Amino acid sequence: MVHSEEEVLIMLKTSITTVALGLAALASAEQFDIEVGNTYYDPQFVFVQPGDTIRWFWAGGTHDAVSGDSCGSQDGLFDSGTISSQFQEYEWTVPADAPSVIEYFCSRGGHCTSGNQFGALLQGNGVIHEVTTNGFAFDPPQITVAPGDTIIWIHGGGSHSVTFGSDCVSDGGLNETLNNVNPSIIWQVPESAAGTTQNYFCAPHCGFGMEGSIEIIGGDDDCYGDTDGNGTINVDDLLGLLGQYGGDCSAGCSGDFDDDNDVDVDDLLGLLGVFGTNCP
Repeated sequence: MVHSEEEVLIMLKTSITTVALGLAALASAEQFDIEVGNTYYDPQFVFVQPGDTIRWFWAGGTHDAVSGDSCGSQDGLFDSGTISSQFQEYEWTVPADAPSVIEYFCSRGGHCTSGNQFGALLQGNGVIHEVTTNGFAFDPPQITVAPGDTIIWIHGGGSHSVTFGSDCVSDGGLNETLNNVNPSIIWQVPESAAGTTQNYFCAPHCGFGMEGSIEIIGGDDDCYGDTDGNGTINVDDLLGLLGQYGGDCSAGCSGDFDDDNDVDVDDLLGLLGVFGTNCP
């Protein structure tokens, strides 16, 4: 039996859609283990998604894990309660409506304010960049990041701020205090910042040269395969391409990756080749 081109296209779309949905179903939730020890969580920062399970397990000492954005400021998302026995554990599953940044700390005996026992669960899949205060300096003072990355400023002593702006003048963006009560500041780099440089400074100590800069790459080229522009090549991009398959792209199509004015099998194979990856 010979099928028409239209029938073949319909069967192709149906088959690939079925495969794509199957791939999505296989993306099951994960479990992440975090060791709790003598004023530390290891790893301190973890990328998670809704449905993932976080398991804190005690290696020693008397500690807890309490959600909140600064030492002593609880937000009620979770509270392990005080645990002092080695090999005990506490589990928490990330809910569907969880915020993109979930900070937590140990509320016992000044472990957060004096020992920097805090951590964060981050929704996303970029790179984590840590910047620590060191005297009247940010260390490192200059970093290069990409949209989707996360920058975490960590208190290394003293009382400082992270204030976006140049020449000691705020640009109206991020402006938070960094001290022993608020020992970390977290900023997730938005897509809209691609191709720019974000300068910042410490408001109390800018006159001492306490400044930093963030170079954010991207912004010039589209990410191959990313039809919806969210920075990840996934099922949504595949379905988006199938919706454009065989259409006229003379006016431009997000799925026309090889710029030949149509969305065809070459574009489909190209997307499948980068499926599951993140944009640089």
